[in-house]
Amino acid sequence: MKVQGTGYAFSNHSKQVAVGQGGVRFGAALTQSSPSGDGSPHAALRDFSKMTRGDLFGWMNERIKVGELSLDDSLGLLGLSGGGAIGAIGSGSPEAVPPDDQERVNFFQLAQDRIAAARHRREHGVEAAYLVALGIMQQFQAPS
Repeated sequence: MKVQGTGYAFSNHSKQVAVGQGGVRFGAALTQSSPSGDGSPHAALRDFSKMTRGDLFGWMNERIKVGELSLDDSLGLLGLSGGGAIGAIGSGSPEAVPPDDQERVNFFQLAQDRIAAARHRREHGVEAAYLVALGIMQQFQAPS
């Protein structure tokens, strides 16, 4: 899968990732970390095309704890998980609470839909956050 858009393109582990304004941070993170923090190259891999919002939220928090994901770069994932709205985070909004529903979501499609909506509304910061989230998901996508 390849993300189409403006910005920078990074290649890591034979996957192409194109990101917007957050590209420099995300590219640096890719070169500094391995796909998992426990020594196993596949421990952090997930299938983002069919997981729950709670699963995404938990996975994201684990990647932050082991230092593979920065808080800044997790903003789009937080928005996808339902844990908070992009733009509201850090602006006095209530603390994000992970959802507890068990509905399976295709987060690749959801991210692409939100990127298109943000682009349509000319919300470049929101678009960039979701582009970074999409790139992160591509990086950690489990082989099918």
